[in-house]
Amino acid sequence: VDLSPEMIAKAEERGCYDVLRVGDVESILTDPLVVGCLDLVVACDVFVYIGDLRSVFQSVSKRLTPGHGLFAFSTEFLDEGQHATDEDRGFVLQSCARFAHKQSYIRNLAEESGFSVEAMREDVIRKNGGQDVNG
Repeated sequence: VDLSPEMIAKAEERGCYDVLRVGDVESILTDPLVVGCLDLVVACDVFVYIGDLRSVFQSVSKRLTPGHGLFAFSTEFLDEGQHATDEDRGFVLQSCARFAHKQSYIRNLAEESGFSVEAMREDVIRKNGGQDVNG
């Protein structure tokens, strides 16, 4: 799933995907034409474009295979001591136009959505202007 038809076209050229859709991140999770449970949901370099992840987590939770489905993703790191927003929701839109999320926010959403956090680590997830960006 990608917002960009051009990215979907590039992915189609690879010939290794069962289903490709133009749409937002939740479109395939809530599509009534997509039936069955998912064993794996991966979102790398996706959540940096979404602030409030609550509805995404809830949608993924409803679609994962009960008991053994896996949800793996990356986010940009927001230090726990850093003030996020006026409501301190646990995320902030940065000057680079990407969102960063606190680990506590992610852990709380995971718990609210019925997930158990198996692993969480901080690492370099991208470069921006030649500088490492941690997530």
